[in-house]
Amino acid sequence: MIVQRRLEQCLTQLWLALLLAACVPSTAADAGPSGAEFFEKRIRPLLAENCYKCHSAQSEKLKGKLRLDSREGVLNGGESGPVVVPGDPEKSLLIKAVRYTDKDLQMPPKNQKLSQRQISDLTAWVRMGAPWAAEDKTGPARSRQAAFEITEKDRAYWAFQPIRRPASPAVKRKSWVANPIDAFVLAQLQAKGLTPNPPATRRELVRRVYLDLIGLPPTPEQAAAFETDRSPDAWEKLIDQLLSQPQYGERWARHWLDVVRFAQSNGYERDGEKPLAWRYRDYVIKAFNEDKPYNRFIMEQIAGDELPDATADSLVATGFQRIGVWDDEPDDKRMAEFDELDDILSTTGTAFLGLTLGCARCHDHKFDPIAQADYYQLLAFLRNVRPYENAKYTLDAPNFVPLAAPEKVNQWREAWQQKIKAMEGQVQSAPENEKKKLQEKLNRVKEENPPFEWALAVRDRGGKPLPTHILVRGNAASPAAEVQPAFLTVLGGQKAGLPARTSDACSTGRRLALAQWISSPQNPLTARVIVNRLWQHHFGSGIVKTTSDFGRAGLPPTHPLLLDWLASELIERGWSLKSMHKLILLSNTYRMSSRSRNPKADKADPGNDLLWRQNLRRLEAEVIRDSVLQISGQLNLQMGGRGFFPHLSGEVLAGESRPGLDWEKSSPQEQARRSIYTYIRRTMPVPVLENFDYSNTTSPLAERPVTTVAPQALMLLNDSFMQRQTEAFAERLLREAGGSWPKQVRRGYQLAFSRDPNRRELQLALDFLQRQTDAFHAIQSRLTFRPDVPTSLSVEFMKQLEPSDFLVGPRDGWSYYRGRWSAAYEGIRTVDRQRGPFALWTAEPSSNCVVEAKLVLDRAAEFASLLLRASVEGDEQRGYEVTFDARQQRITARYHGATLTTLAETSARIPPGQPVAVKIEVDGPRLRVWLNGAGEPTLDATDPQPVSGTSLLGIRTWGAALNIDDLVLFAGSKRREIKPPVPSSNHVAASKRPGAANTAEERALASFCLLLFNLNELIYVD
Repeated sequence: MIVQRRLEQCLTQLWLALLLAACVPSTAADAGPSGAEFFEKRIRPLLAENCYKCHSAQSEKLKGKLRLDSREGVLNGGESGPVVVPGDPEKSLLIKAVRYTDKDLQMPPKNQKLSQRQISDLTAWVRMGAPWAAEDKTGPARSRQAAFEITEKDRAYWAFQPIRRPASPAVKRKSWVANPIDAFVLAQLQAKGLTPNPPATRRELVRRVYLDLIGLPPTPEQAAAFETDRSPDAWEKLIDQLLSQPQYGERWARHWLDVVRFAQSNGYERDGEKPLAWRYRDYVIKAFNEDKPYNRFIMEQIAGDELPDATADSLVATGFQRIGVWDDEPDDKRMAEFDELDDILSTTGTAFLGLTLGCARCHDHKFDPIAQADYYQLLAFLRNVRPYENAKYTLDAPNFVPLAAPEKVNQWREAWQQKIKAMEGQVQSAPENEKKKLQEKLNRVKEENPPFEWALAVRDRGGKPLPTHILVRGNAASPAAEVQPAFLTVLGGQKAGLPARTSDACSTGRRLALAQWISSPQNPLTARVIVNRLWQHHFGSGIVKTTSDFGRAGLPPTHPLLLDWLASELIERGWSLKSMHKLILLSNTYRMSSRSRNPKADKADPGNDLLWRQNLRRLEAEVIRDSVLQISGQLNLQMGGRGFFPHLSGEVLAGESRPGLDWEKSSPQEQARRSIYTYIRRTMPVPVLENFDYSNTTSPLAERPVTTVAPQALMLLNDSFMQRQTEAFAERLLREAGGSWPKQVRRGYQLAFSRDPNRRELQLALDFLQRQTDAFHAIQSRLTFRPDVPTSLSVEFMKQLEPSDFLVGPRDGWSYYRGRWSAAYEGIRTVDRQRGPFALWTAEPSSNCVVEAKLVLDRAAEFASLLLRASVEGDEQRGYEVTFDARQQRITARYHGATLTTLAETSARIPPGQPVAVKIEVDGPRLRVWLNGAGEPTLDATDPQPVSGTSLLGIRTWGAALNIDDLVLFAGSKRREIKPPVPSSNHVAASKRPGAANTAEERALASFCLLLFNLNELIYVD
């Protein structure tokens, strides 16, 4: 079968990838820019403070002949050999030394052990491959001088020059120029003797622009309407229509959320929720949909509370400064406060200015003309922001700002305070036996949510600013000279004109001054950076390919005049992003074909830097998921709110220190919402998104990596989300195309790819459907059960689950039970694997019986069992169990009562992944088991206290799925085949879950739908 062959190919690719990975040594370059940045921000300061005294070129005596101030020194090591094995912390002497696991190897010595966070940072750095700063890899020529100075060459750097509107260049092929964008592109092509590609087809264009602007494919009807509309303004009308849809804001907000490291949790081990963080996401969506001027968008996020015309939206916007990673249990609170400020400043520099400001926290910037003093002068604008705290809805919490009018807030405060005073009086005067109860009630009232909306936002400490000092090596414990707020020296370095503030003022106004400078038309970076981001997402790469680094470590623009023209155009158009989208999309540059059929251009410019064609692009994880939902007909377009919790399998939950803690179960309707509304928890990314290079939520991400790895195909084939959408897609085809295979295939292609299949594709699909139908007829009676929880679960999460969530299988005729779990310890319960989740077939109670079946245990299954004379007490099984253990190659017969009693066990051949013919007879006190038609029983057991009365047949499996074919129950003279129910209609039941039974024809159609979801045409846009 095609699906099976595809799976085999994927496994082969995975094996080859692992083999190649094992043969290629890790290098510092492998870590990429984020690794070097991590080194600069976390590792270099740590080494400088704790190690350089004894292990650097500046050491009075180099101890152990070990230098830790260069990557070469770290890799060469000292007298004990290399101290770091890149990629393997467990084999690295440095990690062993800082952990103090060996009493003879403890660094730093003299009981000066590093904090747990510092050890974790070092471990993560080694695991990354021990990346080092770029100048140490390319030699000293790129390093700045020891004595920091800004030269005329620095000031003349292109990104620091004022934005000047260039004239549109003259070109020979004027007919190709739809607007000035084309002239700038064509001028550079003509200079190289190259010609642009022909235009894309109308079908390619309509799919391209839908996916670019709203992140959803067009319906067949929408695609056909554009293809048949021959009016001269058809393209412009389509652009206007898409820009006006609310889905535009959802699509483009996701790009911005990458840049500002959005997530809804704090990070670190506990990774608690940031309540109301979703309001910031909704603000961004709303801002894009309303076409909020970009300069206002900037000011609201940096200083929305300080604006003279502050609004509820501008208060929510300051959540930008609260959504980063936060350590709720820092080793050093002073250092943690400056880490938080660094996160805000670094993200501000990356997002709005395209500069790596954070690299100047501990020393002068290694590449760019940014002194350490510049960093702290900019930090002074933010220094007065109250630090982030544990998120609680209390009146004095600096994390939250009421969105109600001030007078309403004051009224509520007064009423609330009066209520508290009255209750405190009641507690004091109450009899001793009532005080505890009243005190608990008082505590609950103190934590009440106010009766109006609040936002996760920023507050200043007041009108009097805290002093800001340069920190030696970025260490909060080593303050040096005090600095005042000032802008970057290389851009003028002027002091900020700050408004006068009284000591009782709410804020200093410093952030507003910073926001005004960043959003000024005279700032040479801001407009360039944002138009470059727009260009990036319409063409796959920016004019400046390093979209968040316009400094010397980044790449220069491929079309510098075009970049400046676009930046000046944005300012002239009132900072309207929708207007810039339309401008770009109306160009012939955007509308070119992506096909590489221009040998001359392909040879001269294989990377397409000159834009002689459009770029073929793989869709982002969210767009792939959202497209699948739309094609299957399940997409829920509900907007806003906290978001939904996607289903996580037991294997994913098992990866948490406390599985299921703070996770929730959302309804299928909620889980069908757009991916931007996925609840984003930093330590638990959703696999179906993560496998397709989902955003890094720890730090700003401007360009998502695009990988092609075998797990992506395995996820598209096997993930439960994909299985559900496959069944829904098949149901849709049956509903819209009837029972005709050719009609189903044509409708499937139209929905998935906005086109009809060609003759060859149609015939291949029909042949595939026939083969799949024949194959499914052969396993028409198959039942599948699989566990879907880990061995431990949070009590609160368990309460949300139904018994059928613990063990997934057919519904009709079956009842499900949780099995036995331990008492809660620190909020966690653990399963008794031998008495775990199970299912009972309720249709045919019996006493003496014979059961026959073919069992196929998944290769990952720990064991699988058939239950006989089974009944239920609470959530636990009572009666007999015959367990087939493929790992131990053993069969065991047990009795489940208040305790578990083994009646008999024996060795037996149970090959995983292969069918095992089983016959079990229960007759009075005797229980016998035969394997594969053997004449003599493999196991023969007698219960001295046999279970009496009629009871049920059941199933238990743990670790992975159990497939059961040809299950038959003989009870007396009755013979009952236990099969999946056949649907009464010709449609797949919408409520069915993965593993649900269908007719062979329907299952074949679902396989065809799965095949469409796995084709490259779905996940690439040309």
